[in-house]
Amino acid sequence: MEGISQADREDLELRVGELSERFKSSGKKFYIVGGVVRDLLLGKTSSDVDITTDASPDESAAILENWGDTIWTQGAKFGTIGAQKNGAVVEVTTHRSEKYDADSRKPKVRFSGAVEQDLARRDFTINAMAIEMPAWDLVDPFNGQADLENKILRTPLSPDIAFSEDPLRMLRAARFLSGYSLTSEMLLEESISKMAERIHIVSRERVNDELSKLLTVSAPSPGIALLQRTKLGNYLFSSDVDFDDVSLKALDLVEPSLSQRWASIFWSLNKQGSQAQEILNELRASKDLSSKVAQIINAGHVIAQTTTTEPSAIRHLLHTTSPNTLHGISLLEAHGVSANLNLREAIRGIQEAEGEGKFEIPLNGFEVTDLIGSKGPIVGEMLARLMDHRLEVGPISKDLATDLVLKWHRNPTQ
Repeated sequence: MEGISQADREDLELRVGELSERFKSSGKKFYIVGGVVRDLLLGKTSSDVDITTDASPDESAAILENWGDTIWTQGAKFGTIGAQKNGAVVEVTTHRSEKYDADSRKPKVRFSGAVEQDLARRDFTINAMAIEMPAWDLVDPFNGQADLENKILRTPLSPDIAFSEDPLRMLRAARFLSGYSLTSEMLLEESISKMAERIHIVSRERVNDELSKLLTVSAPSPGIALLQRTKLGNYLFSSDVDFDDVSLKALDLVEPSLSQRWASIFWSLNKQGSQAQEILNELRASKDLSSKVAQIINAGHVIAQTTTTEPSAIRHLLHTTSPNTLHGISLLEAHGVSANLNLREAIRGIQEAEGEGKFEIPLNGFEVTDLIGSKGPIVGEMLARLMDHRLEVGPISKDLATDLVLKWHRNPTQ
């Protein structure tokens, strides 16, 4: 078949060529399917290989048992048997279709007998292609190769059927628009607009996973624009969110880390750090991520209110916003918020002179306790005053810190 380089073909032969011969000798079909076919036609390689077959799960397990170093059968009830050999991971799935009931969060799986039926249940035509091995025949009943060349995003069957069977595909459409620079057909967008509310039957975890993939592509704005045009974005959160307010330009400008992209979205929506954290928790994002996003947003607010580059102000700024200071500055810059033009230079000057780590004071709580002969809140107050002094004047010696503690203890008003 045309469109796949000889090197990519040899790589795939090395990984699963022998396995395809085993299926053939057992009288069973063996098809490379889905994203790996799409990526091969684009000149990309995939680490894992997805395979579909007319063999039953038990038949696939028997063939893989004699081929792989290890196999796993946890997905057998869904028709999938996994295996690994020489570092290559494959998943072999019996031809199937799956469909959501009207109010279900889990799809029902049905096995089918023909690869064309399996491909028809795929999300988009560019993913509804298969390569039959070992013959290397392309199976492309929905013209996915042409759509890939023309950069068109379509569904194999009508979009109403595709999105009814799996509403998450509506969100996945946004990711493919962004990740592969595609244009969606009008019927697809009209269907998403009609069925947007149906995304509610999909689990929060799956929605979060798909959004994470969308937000970490190089330029997510085309996909986010789709969510805005179809109003699907407004159904992704349980909180009151107007997704039309998300700045597409700013989202592409910030670095493609998940925390920075989410911070940009919530900054556009005028959400405080605590509000963003609450929304992300509802979406089942990790606690680490929701906390990081809140910290970046909070840092942005602190930085936006900074009006001087005096060393003491910069130290207080770094102490309050570290380690998210530069993330906060980038957030402001992406959104066109006026910030002091010399802020980055001032920060660099302090860090070069005093180090890039956390600001430290030369006494700890035990030492302060020994100096003043007291325990309790007063120790914490002394440490806080020492840190404030250090932020005002810069690094201080242990002797000076000792003198200050003793002086403050003798005369607390000084």
